[in-house]
Amino acid sequence: MSEPRIRMAGFAGSLRAGSFNRAMLRAAREHAPDGVDLDILDLTDVPIYNGDVEAAGDPEPVTRLKAAVHGADLVLIATPEYNFGVPAVTKNAIDWASRPPRPHAWDGKPVAVMGTSPGRFGTVNAQRVVRQSLTHLNAYVLPQPMIVIPGASGLFDDDLRLVDPPTIERMTKFMAAAAGWARRFLGPGGAE
Repeated sequence: MSEPRIRMAGFAGSLRAGSFNRAMLRAAREHAPDGVDLDILDLTDVPIYNGDVEAAGDPEPVTRLKAAVHGADLVLIATPEYNFGVPAVTKNAIDWASRPPRPHAWDGKPVAVMGTSPGRFGTVNAQRVVRQSLTHLNAYVLPQPMIVIPGASGLFDDDLRLVDPPTIERMTKFMAAAAGWARRFLGPGGAE
């Protein structure tokens, strides 16, 4: 009997078309093990969280985000780091998905966090904040391996395809670990 397919939903904490973290998601999909499907979410139209907007009813992009997080076996977050912290796009997606209906989308959800930056320190600080927020929300964040990649501008070609062999190897191992992490939380026969 074969293992059930793993449905991952991923998003990048950057809206920039040339984002290295969006490119990391595409590389994650390319280097995922067999049996893993990664749907990359577009957060462009997700508004900044506002309780007044929520009270009037979730906008369609928020409804799609919540449904994708709820329906995924694992959520993959690729976060940049801005000014030694987490970017608003990443935090906004986490905040919206934490809102009702209950249980919120992060409750009991397996998550893997990664990130890259042109700088020397990668995304260590942003990932720390993201992990802290998700742990507070009762998500199960993959503890290891971490994938914090500095020097992003030298790792991708002109089409933003990951071409650095050591980084590809790290990505392949990371995605195998993420798939294994998701499987730990699946019920018998697949997703619950």
